[in-house]
Amino acid sequence: MEGSTSGLMLVLASTVLVMLIGFGIAFYFQRRTKTAEDWAMGGRSLPSYVIVFTQFATLVGGGVLVGHVSIGFSYGMAPLTYGICGAAGCFIMAIIAAWLRENEFTTIPDIFEKVYGKNRFLMLVGALMAMVVPFGWIASQATAFAKLYTSITGIDSRILVVGMIVVSVLLTLPSGFKAVAWTDFVFGVLMLALCLLTGVQALDMAGGWENIVANHPAPETLSLPGGLMSAGFATTALWFIAATPGMMTNQMTLQRVCAANSAKNARRTLIVGGILIAGIELWVVVVGNACRVLNPGLAPEDASGWFLTQIPTWALALFSGFIATTIISTTDSALQSVSVNLTQDIYKQFINPNAEDKKLLSVSRICTVFVAVAAVALAIVFPRVLDLIVASYAYSASGLLVPIYCGYAFRNKNFLTPASGVAGVVGGVIGCGLAQAFEASLPAVFGIQLPYAIYGILASFLCLIVVALATRKSK
Repeated sequence: MEGSTSGLMLVLASTVLVMLIGFGIAFYFQRRTKTAEDWAMGGRSLPSYVIVFTQFATLVGGGVLVGHVSIGFSYGMAPLTYGICGAAGCFIMAIIAAWLRENEFTTIPDIFEKVYGKNRFLMLVGALMAMVVPFGWIASQATAFAKLYTSITGIDSRILVVGMIVVSVLLTLPSGFKAVAWTDFVFGVLMLALCLLTGVQALDMAGGWENIVANHPAPETLSLPGGLMSAGFATTALWFIAATPGMMTNQMTLQRVCAANSAKNARRTLIVGGILIAGIELWVVVVGNACRVLNPGLAPEDASGWFLTQIPTWALALFSGFIATTIISTTDSALQSVSVNLTQDIYKQFINPNAEDKKLLSVSRICTVFVAVAAVALAIVFPRVLDLIVASYAYSASGLLVPIYCGYAFRNKNFLTPASGVAGVVGGVIGCGLAQAFEASLPAVFGIQLPYAIYGILASFLCLIVVALATRKSK
């Protein structure tokens, strides 16, 4: 990097500028946040362009900057397949988007109460499972931020983790969802612009795409459509099972759909957002494969860090802004989402059902701080626990996918019962756990070992249908 001292100052200046923009937005909307509903859902009046970019900015996190670039380095076009899987989840969810918005849901347990009736156990389990993925994202995003910024600045990673979480808390506390959404809008636009600039820089360093293809150690991985499967069928199937159901059952995605100013716009935002989510993987493909050609001896996981050391100072400053916008957008969204679950589904349902609106607003902010402290502890003290959280994504999809979408399909059929909802959730989790425990003994399907989440989803469906048939007469 040219001029290390001046470069470091530009990096810090770029990062601070991004954070100041976020703070300005957060405190601007503070006066407009007067109720718990405002804090949780932004008044359900956000225009479609804001919802599109908050979906995009939330769902594109530090994993894209580190993990996906390493996948591109190793497997060429394969990251685009992951993006397509994520987009597919958005497109499928778009089918039920109008229904979600019309019913003004706030959390996933709200859906369960609507289609299965009120059941305290179902509400509790649904809330806990809805929080798993967003909470894991908070800790993992802070870790990703620390890893990348340590390579740039040399600052201790623990300090960076704490700093990242503190910034996210300060962005979230004043005005909740509305501030998060508008911050995401600004950051999302910046992310697209910075993707373009840094992508062009990567192409320039590598001599253009034609040169990348000509000098690539495995040019077949860059072909279409064959390169889309270059990570192998098993890995691709795992991505489909992880990304598509994960998108369809994500509490953060649900909030954004239900915060749109109309049912029509709710559907539209998922379609456009899905396209952007898939499109970001083109940047990943360019950067990952440029690094592969420029330094084929790199360990794949080091590709992003190495890229940072090779680009000019001005580009590094821009890339630092890209890092900050990407990770902050995901972190504050996840933080606000978990806080809403804790307030609406735990505190209001089980601790203080008669809580007044002002009390709920205060509890939301207290929960935000509590979740932040827990995420810091997890990221610093128990970093290996993050692996367990990543694994739990499969359990979340196994327990939530079928009850949500079968709930929608049978919503007017007088078929579903509270017991069937419980069976779908519990059966999915148990099925996923058993499949994971006996994964090595499971028979291959067409020569492929299926991801254990598939068995969980199948178990969830069977349990829900069987119990619904057995209990519907007593409904």
